[in-house]
Amino acid sequence: MTAWLATGILFGGLIVGLLLALPMAFTLASSAIITALFVMGPNALALFATNIWAVMVKLSFVAIPLFIFMACMLEKIGVAEALYDAMHQWLGSLRGGLAMGTVIICTVIAAMSGVVATGVVTMGIIALPIMLQKKYSKSIAIGPILAGGALGTLIPPSVSFIIYGVLTKTSIGRLFAGGLIPGLVLSSLYLSYIAISCWLKPELAPALPKAERSSFKGKVASSRGLILPILLITAVLGSIFAGIASPTESAAVGAFGAILCGVVHRKLSWSLLKETCYRAILVSGMVMWIMFGAFCFTSVFISTGGPEIIKGFILGLELSPISYILMMMLSYFILGCLVDETTMLFVTIPVYMPILISLGFDPVWFGVLFIISMQIAYLTPPFGWSLFYMRGVAPPTVKISDIYRSILPFIGLQWIGLLLVLFFPQLALWLPDIVFGLK
Repeated sequence: MTAWLATGILFGGLIVGLLLALPMAFTLASSAIITALFVMGPNALALFATNIWAVMVKLSFVAIPLFIFMACMLEKIGVAEALYDAMHQWLGSLRGGLAMGTVIICTVIAAMSGVVATGVVTMGIIALPIMLQKKYSKSIAIGPILAGGALGTLIPPSVSFIIYGVLTKTSIGRLFAGGLIPGLVLSSLYLSYIAISCWLKPELAPALPKAERSSFKGKVASSRGLILPILLITAVLGSIFAGIASPTESAAVGAFGAILCGVVHRKLSWSLLKETCYRAILVSGMVMWIMFGAFCFTSVFISTGGPEIIKGFILGLELSPISYILMMMLSYFILGCLVDETTMLFVTIPVYMPILISLGFDPVWFGVLFIISMQIAYLTPPFGWSLFYMRGVAPPTVKISDIYRSILPFIGLQWIGLLLVLFFPQLALWLPDIVFGLK
């Protein structure tokens, strides 16, 4: 069997599984097993056992359940409510202040969770009803939650960066540092858009009436809700950037810090801890099963010579180096409407990474571009995953068409952020070089 035919069977099985809406883990694994049996015979089954074992013993992957546990614990104990109360007190007197405060909180949540759903779901439950009650336009109330929540994949500690780092053998610490400045740039773009829009059209987001505004003393008192999140973020990211702990060790610091936050908030109980562990295990198990299937898929793809075939075809197009990058980003943008980022990484990295290396591109820079592309895909109608997260928690008065309209300006801002990192790579590479030294 030729390599072209084997690659066709492998990806054909993947497409059929997607069309049938089968679970992604089993779609990847079954297409890999069927192709391997055709190409290598029954002896190929030992290859799958070896690859699954390789996933299970990867020390770097220990960080994933720990960061997920941290996010679940912080969500349960009400840290987001305390943050929103502080932003409500300080920024409510400004036009669009609650929306800007929501973006800031989503940025903080991103630095504590590492996943998209946490920020979108939490602020969709807490902030959206309050903004609608205060006569905010649906477009300026919903969009910031979706865009701000998507920062969870870019601002460290990002679970997606951990998986990308393991696959590409890239320093996870450098990836975390690389995502920080682009994440803050995107957050600043969102804040600027809200401020300018509300200045031009005050009816979009009126300021709180004077009777509802807090005194300076009340604002200072509400700031206590910022102390624990700031300490936790400093402990997690500071331990990595200072070289004190590896990403896996910092994940343990974050999990322990989240438990301490529960103690301080006087909400820690055995039932809460048990519920948090169950949820973390559920989410981590889903991620690991996808990785098991993806590792099997990738191993067969590499064994049949697929990467070399596709690499030769792509390089044979004789495009400019930046055109290859744009083509890869476009493929991620399309795939992101169909599958999750974990699946995309395992399917595309064996193809794209040899091309990137041959063209001399930095894998940290490309990793940041990949994550921003994922953010855009997650928010793009009609199939963006974050849109359905929002639909699940939004009040009944919010229609899916309202969600689609609200996110369009923020997708434009994300494209601006993507192009900035694309044409100014130092946005993603300056901080890693400062913290960890030049390569």
